[in-house]
Amino acid sequence: MTEKKKEKQKCVCHTPRSLKAISFHSDVKGRLISLSDGDRRVTRDASSFCHGLTFSGRPVERGEKVRLRVERSDGHWHGALRLGFANVSPEQTPLAPLAIPDLTDSPLYAAVVVPEHICRAGSEVHFWLKKNGSLRIRSSKGGTHTVPTTLNPAWPVWAMIDVYGQTTAVTMLGSKMKRWILTSRSCPARTHIKHTEKKETLERKKDVSMLGQRNLRNHHRDNTDHEAPDCEECVVCYSDVANCRLSCGHKCVCTPCAMRVHMMFGTCPLCRQPLGSFHPYDH
Repeated sequence: MTEKKKEKQKCVCHTPRSLKAISFHSDVKGRLISLSDGDRRVTRDASSFCHGLTFSGRPVERGEKVRLRVERSDGHWHGALRLGFANVSPEQTPLAPLAIPDLTDSPLYAAVVVPEHICRAGSEVHFWLKKNGSLRIRSSKGGTHTVPTTLNPAWPVWAMIDVYGQTTAVTMLGSKMKRWILTSRSCPARTHIKHTEKKETLERKKDVSMLGQRNLRNHHRDNTDHEAPDCEECVVCYSDVANCRLSCGHKCVCTPCAMRVHMMFGTCPLCRQPLGSFHPYDH
């Protein structure tokens, strides 16, 4: 029996400068969220104002404007859409009821409250991460709002959409980005994409757990050498190169795992010293 190869997402549009198609992440979403229209529309069960967290299905580029349209608004709740970005991939993000403050307490996540008056049904909202790391939102009426963030724009970022409060349904219209005198736009429809992922691959990405952290600590508890040896392979995921040096001196994790360990555990997986920072290591 021939094993089927994983098909990666690829755009087959005939425009060479098109951005890749963008939609909501099909697997990582709040427990009250349902997907439709080829993962381009999300709907939150109106029985609660929260548990509506969603993410983009791919990383977005700096300056890439994500375009949304509010499809439905329920006046029974207060507050509306929350929009932002994350330096942590959706698969590695602990799903919380709220983006603000549950995730934004970490410097690896940033989001802003979108005013109710620009989140009425039929309204369009664009948001993007600028090159200096600030987050900007623009409404279909032309108003803009910019806030500074703690995100690192040099790292991969994913769009974060919290379908909160009065906002109960949103459609992803696509994205666009200005390149010099040209404007690139995302592939317009999911029909242009073949996107299949094996379940075990997603589970492997999620499997950086407390149990794995404890096993790593037990494995190194008898190490009395206080020097900081370099590891060639990430000691958390065992699949990527260890390219980040932690504040304790150990170079033992890849960048995605460094962000997750820093956010969820706060200690080095080898020596258990508190983490103050981490930096990609230049070979």
